[in-house]
Amino acid sequence: MPAENEHGPAHDSYDGMDALMAALTEAPLSDEARADPGYLAAHGAAVADLAVLREQLGLLADTLTEPAPAAAPAERATAVVRPLRRPRRLVPFALRAVGVAAAGALVVGSGWLVLQAGGGASDDSGAASSADSAGKSADQEAAGSAFGDPGYLACAGLVVEGDVTAVEPVPGTADERVTLRVTRSYKPQDTGREGEEVGFVLTEDMDPLVAEGDHVLVALERGSSSPDVWTVGEADIAAERSALLRALPQAADTGCG
Repeated sequence: MPAENEHGPAHDSYDGMDALMAALTEAPLSDEARADPGYLAAHGAAVADLAVLREQLGLLADTLTEPAPAAAPAERATAVVRPLRRPRRLVPFALRAVGVAAAGALVVGSGWLVLQAGGGASDDSGAASSADSAGKSADQEAAGSAFGDPGYLACAGLVVEGDVTAVEPVPGTADERVTLRVTRSYKPQDTGREGEEVGFVLTEDMDPLVAEGDHVLVALERGSSSPDVWTVGEADIAAERSALLRALPQAADTGCG
């Protein structure tokens, strides 16, 4: 018996294709299908969902084809500073359809939702491999950041790690003054600074902003009140700290200029 909806009785399929398959193959609808309001509404919803899905797949393609940043040279006269934490685009869609190979199929809206994934030991091994790759990628990115650049560190006046104890607005501006209790001082290398408080200013367009209680690794040039680079949270700091410790001995033998 045909399904019923707000438009009246509707068939599940015409010419051997349901509304989703007809939208995927872009096959022309028969006169009988066009005369069925329920089928026609389902087909229109599927076409709209596929348009959204194609856009997401385009973002995925852009992400996968972006060139990797070139590794920073060991020494350079002028340090090129880039933000440590760059926006990341997450593309959570996968489609199994004609001409598209993927791990699952997802069409959202109008009650359509299909997600298929395999299980078992292969998933565990794949997850472990992904985790290893992610760890290596983080280490490589940190090595190319300012914290891993001996040339930049040679000119830095302050490089410390600590906990944010206060974030206060700077009167008359949109800036924020951050107070940090030092737990480790890398430059100057002085264990006596542990427990001391240092301050710096973040402007409204600087990202990421910080909040009281955050653990932060930060670097400022000599005479500057705002940091050049900083990162928040132990998960992100770990790779930067490793690169920093490798670069500091070279920075000691590198001139600033």
